[in-house]
Amino acid sequence: MMREPLPEPSLLKASLVVESPCIFLDLRGELDLCSVNELPREDFSSRPDLDTVLIDLGELTFCDLTGLRALVAFRRIHQAQGRTVVVVSATPFIWRLMRLCGITDRLELARPAVAAA
Repeated sequence: MMREPLPEPSLLKASLVVESPCIFLDLRGELDLCSVNELPREDFSSRPDLDTVLIDLGELTFCDLTGLRALVAFRRIHQAQGRTVVVVSATPFIWRLMRLCGITDRLELARPAVAAA
C-alpha cells in the first residue's frame, strides 16, 4: 500500500497585528516558493484608520526571488489603500538581497541603527 507523504511543516512564521493606526507584519524563518502563500492577503480596505504598515524581517533567515516579489506585492496592495509601508528591521543578508535585486526603490527601508563605538 502506497502512502501519501505528509506535508512538511512550514519554515515561515508570519504574524500580523492590527492596532490602529498601524499594521505590523513580522516574518520569521524562510520566505520562499514553498512558503509564500502563507503571507497574509487581507488588504483591510474597510479600515481607513490604518495608515502605516511596518514589516519586521529581523528574524527572516532566508528569502528567494518569489519571497521578494511577494513583499513587493504586499507593499503594492497596502499602498493602493493609501498606506505607508516600511521595512523596519532586516538581517544583513536580507538588506543585501533587497539591494542587489534592486527593490530598495520599491520598499521603504528604515536604516539599521549603528551601534555606538
